[in-house]
Amino acid sequence: MTILDWFFIISLSLASLGLVFSGISFYLMLQTKRKLKKVKRTKVKKKKQKQKRRTIKKLIKQGKRQRNIGIVLTLLFLLTGFTAGYSLYYQAMHLSEKDSKAVVQGYYLMTNLEKELETAQTTENEVKSGKNIKNLAGQMSSYGIYKATIRNSQAGQKALNKYYKSMKELGINLSSQPNDFFKNEALFNDFNTDLATVKKNHKLVVDYFNINEEALENNR
Repeated sequence: MTILDWFFIISLSLASLGLVFSGISFYLMLQTKRKLKKVKRTKVKKKKQKQKRRTIKKLIKQGKRQRNIGIVLTLLFLLTGFTAGYSLYYQAMHLSEKDSKAVVQGYYLMTNLEKELETAQTTENEVKSGKNIKNLAGQMSSYGIYKATIRNSQAGQKALNKYYKSMKELGINLSSQPNDFFKNEALFNDFNTDLATVKKNHKLVVDYFNINEEALENNR
């Protein structure tokens, strides 16, 4: 489990304990109030008035202590409950470490594939270009193993899985072509169109998760 997972579990556990024990404290406070009312209503002989006042004072003090403990525990419940909720929200709106690495690597693969496709149109070393494209295509096809973490929001999962699928399909399609496929202008244009679709899906992921595109460029 990640640090955020432990953070959520601990926060949720503390929130649960705070809720339970604050409930107990307020219940005991109500019980103490009932005892106090009962003592106040009870008539005693003059010689026991002093003992009655001591009992009343003790019950008032006990009730205040129980109330204060209840308030503190309620605040603990609210604070840790909010923290647990924010932890879930943060994970839903941010990439996991695995997804983050996949998106950064994907940016690298797309950028380099685009450059290789451009180079292939003018290069004299067609064999080398073909091999470079096939190598990149093989890495892209491996995106079939990726699946967005369930901690992400549904919209985030949908965007990521759509991106991973388009990466995989483009990689598989390119890998199945002969090394000099780029000589075929229609085929070459089709793959450029497919790459544009992958880049569009990547952009949707970047925008949804507020990824710094400059940071992607620096990590490339």
